Amino acid sequence: MPIQRDPSRRDGRILRDGAGREVARFVPGTREQLPVADLFELAPGVPVERAVPLVMEELRGHQVAAAPDLARALVRAGARAGRHAHVMSRDLVADPAPEAWRDPPAPPGLRLGPVDRPAADLVPAAEHAYPPDHPDNAHLSRPIDHATEIAGLLAGRAVGPLLRCSGLAVDASGTVVGAVLVNADEVPPPYGGPWVTQVFRGPGGRGAGRALLQRALGIATADGLPALGLAVTEGNPAQRLYESLGFRLLLTAFNVRIP
Repeated sequence: MPIQRDPSRRDGRILRDGAGREVARFVPGTREQLPVADLFELAPGVPVERAVPLVMEELRGHQVAAAPDLARALVRAGARAGRHAHVMSRDLVADPAPEAWRDPPAPPGLRLGPVDRPAADLVPAAEHAYPPDHPDNAHLSRPIDHATEIAGLLAGRAVGPLLRCSGLAVDASGTVVGAVLVNADEVPPPYGGPWVTQVFRGPGGRGAGRALLQRALGIATADGLPALGLAVTEGNPAQRLYESLGFRLLLTAFNVRIP
């Protein structure tokens, strides 16, 4: 069989060619009700050109998260380009957040607190943060449905339960102007585990992203979470903010859809 269980990695799979030689390894899953081949890595010494026809044949209908060179070769072979993102993580065991970050100073005129609002209250700020020309929209065939996405994250349906280190920034009128959502994930760190699923700010929320991320890291450290991970789209300037807060680059993945 071309796809076999990988005994070295929980839930992992090995892709083999017709002669039984290992070509690649990946972790299967689902995303937006589509099958996913995540963390797709070529076996040592396997050239991209040899892998492409096998991937196109054996992973039909899958979304494959691969290194950019393989992803671009798959696109040339007929796959559809998706999100080009960088996976980052901060190890909270080796690099715990400062205790002061549990309750960092809020930007002027704002209050930081828990996620105690319905999804509808968060949507205006999210829509402002992701205009049509935002890098996160470049790979999409239709605009993000923020109301559905945020509701799924708050309810724990989309990824996993919402964690206590999630937070909101609210202005003097009570309007939500920023949010950081952190959800549990069955995949262990650093490529999963506690995951920053949303970071955004709306009008009047300048500085809210940094403060809320500091708060998330501080509370996550206090709660004994092993790490916080996230993914940032290529070209998104927020990557510099994440780096300044101790998130380190783990890998770059280019998602493509195999027809």
